[in-house]
Amino acid sequence: SITYIGICKMKEKDFLEFAKKYPVFTTKQVAAAIGDMNYSKVALSKATDKGLIRRLKRGCYTVHEDPVIYASHIYHPSYISLWYAFQYYGTTTQLPVNIEVMARRNEVVDNVLFIKTIEMWGYKQVDYNGYGIFMAELEKAIIDSIVTERVPVDEVRNAVVMCNMDTLERYSLRMPVSAIKKIGHVAETAGHPSDILYERIREDRNYTTYYAAEPGNRWRVKK
Repeated sequence: SITYIGICKMKEKDFLEFAKKYPVFTTKQVAAAIGDMNYSKVALSKATDKGLIRRLKRGCYTVHEDPVIYASHIYHPSYISLWYAFQYYGTTTQLPVNIEVMARRNEVVDNVLFIKTIEMWGYKQVDYNGYGIFMAELEKAIIDSIVTERVPVDEVRNAVVMCNMDTLERYSLRMPVSAIKKIGHVAETAGHPSDILYERIREDRNYTTYYAAEPGNRWRVKK
């Protein structure tokens, strides 16, 4: 027998084919597909109850189990960074428990951790299992990791060794002086001192804090 979703008389098979096309889909998208907003709400409620789809937030759903597919599509703009970005670029073998996403808010949705930032740049769209996802460039993931202090410094140093230092310097110069000091210090302890970054902060006499600061450094970074 044919199974329908809700009272909208949309075949279950057709609905799932529709839903699989998107990392996430919204109530409005379903309403546009079946032609009725009220029916679409009922359909989505029934599909959720049956376990065919998962509700990520109000009006936002997915059929995918892999959070990497939908993590950077729940909020716009946003992009995957930190641990998963390092794994993506091959600088670490550690598997992150949660997908960390830089966004304009702090929130946890499903197993996606959103981390607030105003520095919404330095990312790109990449292909992941046939879906476009938004991923930090390696150099921006390094900056995000230092600023948020959410990745151990040894992992950050590994990433610095593998990154494009010219890009890291160029991106770092877009950051506040306090962040530049931390980035320059970590890069130097990874064996990549930057005279360009040091020149930018040389006249600033203020100290900034970083949990992994090494004593006696020239960057005025302390624990």
